[in-house]
Amino acid sequence: MSDKEKLKADVNPLMNTLVTNILRKHGVSKDSVRTLSEGEKENILKMLEDLKAQSEAVIQKQQEKQHQSEASSQSEDRPRRRRNRSNKNKLREKLRQRRQQETPADTEEKNGDLE
Repeated sequence: MSDKEKLKADVNPLMNTLVTNILRKHGVSKDSVRTLSEGEKENILKMLEDLKAQSEAVIQKQQEKQHQSEASSQSEDRPRRRRNRSNKNKLREKLRQRRQQETPADTEEKNGDLE
């Protein structure tokens, strides 16, 4: 498979259209372009492959970070909610006990009514 065939198989058709439009806009034609040597072509293809690998690595790292942050936030949220619910229940129970212990006379004295 030649270099052109490899490049055509890898290039996105939309990208190809955009590049040809830009080249046409700036007056670049096949006649005005100098030909590349085989070594230059190979270097360009190597750079392209390296850039692809680097971009995939960056994307993968970002996805891993997102998964880790989601997992850690989920693991932290669950126990906190349970603790808050249990704390609220404990506070409610304490308030109920205090109300039961207080007599109506105690509440009147606290309000300032001394009858």
